[in-house]
Amino acid sequence: MKILDATFLIDYLNGEQTAVEYLKVNRDEEFVIPLPAYAEAVVGEGNKPKGSDIDGVRNALNWGDVYTTEERHAVVGAEIADEIGAGGPYIDGCDALVAAVGRELDAPVVSDDRDLTHPETKKVIDVEEYR
Repeated sequence: MKILDATFLIDYLNGEQTAVEYLKVNRDEEFVIPLPAYAEAVVGEGNKPKGSDIDGVRNALNWGDVYTTEERHAVVGAEIADEIGAGGPYIDGCDALVAAVGRELDAPVVSDDRDLTHPETKKVIDVEEYR
């Protein structure tokens, strides 16, 4: 099982070869998409200035299981941010929720986000880089 963050989803939707290849190489894995990451990808499509294809994005991501986050994930995300501490990066709400899902499901977060791939973050959660 792998947890996908918003950077992965956006790169995949944009045809970024590293993301596309990662899925091919790991095709036997179960992919979990935390709701905040899914929202970033879908809402990002809705915000495009020259029209959007929201249903197309939804269909393009239908191979992943969208995982609903709850209050407990916010608390775990805050604990993860606290564990990273002052020497590490600032973890925003979306990244914290994605990290919390990874911790809850005991699965690596797949990302290219500098805050999640930061060495101090990797001391606290399992992160796999796809680039």
